[in-house]
Amino acid sequence: MSLGNIISSSHKEIAGSRTKNRLTVQISYAIQLIMEFYTTDFLVMMDYIEDISVINDPESPTAIHLYQVKTKSADKQYQLKTVISEEWFQKLYRNAKKYGTYTSSASVVCNTDVIASGSAVFPNEKTSLDDATIQSNIQKIRKAIAEDQGIDIQDVDLSKFCFVRSMLSTKGHKEEAEHKFQDFLFKQDPDLQVATVKSIYRILYEILDAKFNNEISESCTDLNEIFEKKGLASSEIKKMISCGLAIQIPEMNKLFNEFGIVSLKTKAKCSTQYRQIKIDMFSDMLVFANVKQTIIHSIEEAFSCDIDDMPSLLDAVFRSTVNDDTIPIAYREEYYLKTLIMILAYKYCYGGGNI
Repeated sequence: MSLGNIISSSHKEIAGSRTKNRLTVQISYAIQLIMEFYTTDFLVMMDYIEDISVINDPESPTAIHLYQVKTKSADKQYQLKTVISEEWFQKLYRNAKKYGTYTSSASVVCNTDVIASGSAVFPNEKTSLDDATIQSNIQKIRKAIAEDQGIDIQDVDLSKFCFVRSMLSTKGHKEEAEHKFQDFLFKQDPDLQVATVKSIYRILYEILDAKFNNEISESCTDLNEIFEKKGLASSEIKKMISCGLAIQIPEMNKLFNEFGIVSLKTKAKCSTQYRQIKIDMFSDMLVFANVKQTIIHSIEEAFSCDIDDMPSLLDAVFRSTVNDDTIPIAYREEYYLKTLIMILAYKYCYGGGNI
């Protein structure tokens, strides 16, 4: 059975058994996972199979990563006996087993250490449960899993299981994740403005929060519906980030000089639309991203026709897009569209294609 079929066929069991464990730290950790998986094709799911799940190649799923998130106030720690009695790894093992060879990794993520006899059980930021240096303690976890599964202890396979020591605090996790996200975006564009980072982060956080809270009917077996309601695909995330990066634009006077705009009336109208474009960029980003891609395609076509100066480029792209029915009418006002074209064309020519 394919991974997609396993996910959709097991939905009723998941929906009927999941209890809402409202931890906003899950959202912050999901954003860290987005940064970790960013170069791949993935979908992050909130509060569905596990607290967080990451699906590789969501169009035709090939692997799944499971993350069970635990928290405790910073001045306290979990005892290994508590971890075992509360069945952290037993429950994770049960879940991972459902997905068989499709399970690529299964991790318990905790913001404090796990202690046994006064020492940390897991010495690293990410510790494999197969790590030879910790097997005296791991044997206790193996034994608990074996009893739960009704199998011999030597048959417990922990090769895909990890303990992740998260640095996110219970109170400040949102700001801590935002700081990491800022560093991540600065690597994409060193000239990025802090206000832009905050806007992108806020939108991403709100979308993940909504996915976390979405409910699905127990009778649903439609994988696309499950992914739509509980997941966020990397293609959408990259559109949002790309759209945010694209707003890093020069002052209007530089655009006016580049595109030969001399009319005071035109300058005034474009300046007004420039402000509106910034508002739209961060209030309805996914819609805006589609508009942007349509305009970029027109810019590329204009270049393929050997248009080689900025004023002619503006005229050609405006003519090809002003009556394009795929662009919502709200974005086709003359000066709005011309200003957006100037922004994107400038980025296309001078931004190294990162638009």
